Amino acid sequence: MLGTVRKDVKVDRNAAMVIANRFIIKNLRSCFTSGLPKSVNFPIQSVWIVPILLSYPDTGVVGEVGMIAVDRESGTIVGYTPKKEIERIAKARAEDKKKEIEREFS
Repeated sequence: MLGTVRKDVKVDRNAAMVIANRFIIKNLRSCFTSGLPKSVNFPIQSVWIVPILLSYPDTGVVGEVGMIAVDRESGTIVGYTPKKEIERIAKARAEDKKKEIEREFS
C-alpha cells in the first residue's frame, strides 16, 4: 500500500497556480503560463506539480514545456525545470506549430 503524507494542506490548487505564475512572470518570457496543478505525495512532503505551458494569445496552448513543484504546506517552490531546458522544449514545441504561430503574427 502506498504511504501518504497527510499534513494540513494550506496551499490549494488555485494558490499553487498563482505561485507558479508569479515564478513564470519573474523568470521566463511572456509566452508562458501555468497549467492545472496535480497533487503528488512524497514520503516527506506533499507538493503540487504545476505544468509550465507555452501559449500564444490567438494560437492558445502550444504545449507543456516544464513544471514547477510547490510545497502544499508552505507554498514554497521546491523544484522546477531548468530555464535552459524550458527554452529548448519551447523552441521545439513552437517549431511543431510554426505555421499556426506565424499566422497569428502576420
